[in-house]
Amino acid sequence: MPGPRTPHELTERVREFVASVDQLIPGLLNDVHLTGSGATGDWQHDSDIDLVFETSRAVTDVDGAALLSLHAATAGGHSVDGIYLTAAQIASGPDAIPSAPQVVSGEFGMVRPDGQLTWVTWLEMRQGRTAPVQSGRLGPWSEPGPGRADDSDVRERAGAASWENLRSYWLPYASDTAERLAGRSDHETVPAEAIEWLALGAQRLVVTIETGRAVSKSEAAEFAAGRWPQYAELLGRVLASRLGESQQFTVSDARLSVALIRDCVAQGGGLLEH
Repeated sequence: MPGPRTPHELTERVREFVASVDQLIPGLLNDVHLTGSGATGDWQHDSDIDLVFETSRAVTDVDGAALLSLHAATAGGHSVDGIYLTAAQIASGPDAIPSAPQVVSGEFGMVRPDGQLTWVTWLEMRQGRTAPVQSGRLGPWSEPGPGRADDSDVRERAGAASWENLRSYWLPYASDTAERLAGRSDHETVPAEAIEWLALGAQRLVVTIETGRAVSKSEAAEFAAGRWPQYAELLGRVLASRLGESQQFTVSDARLSVALIRDCVAQGGGLLEH
């Protein structure tokens, strides 16, 4: 089955970025792997562009200075986020890579741990599109090759990484948010972006644990609404907000989002036990 169509604007921005890299560092890029929302068909009007750049050699400090400026120039509108890895590193998997040149939280660094150094990124590469870089130009996107998306080892490792993220990030984040909401009125307004972050992150990890697939926030929200109907109305409004529709959210919505995260953690842990 063909994957989700890659938006024209996304492709054009990647093409421009690749050309800029080649102008300053000729021959560095061999291939570009599409990850994140672009790979799962959920790229929105305000989405970043997440990529894995396969390089012909290790990135040097001189390269890094140029890449820092190039990534910074994309900030403010569909910023280009990415990690730079050689073919050998991609083949080895993230466990063998303690750090790499990459953008984390909007900032490029030469020696960055974590970030896209996760098995979920490797799963997205196997599910997503890849484009060659030829003479400094981005070639056409290709669909995953036979067997790429069926790598059971990558799927299992991505599921384990998803559980670790649920346990170590989302559960403490939910607890901290609940504490900060204590004593506040249910009717007090909350920024839409805060609710989107709270309500749409954790269930994607549950889907990866359960199915071995990396999915979009929209698909994961539909999954969560079916699994836990008590959140369906909230998730419908959150998805509408992501699409640019004006929505008002309250502390009550934030508390419901915290409950959703906790249900996701419980579900993820139960799946791994079985």
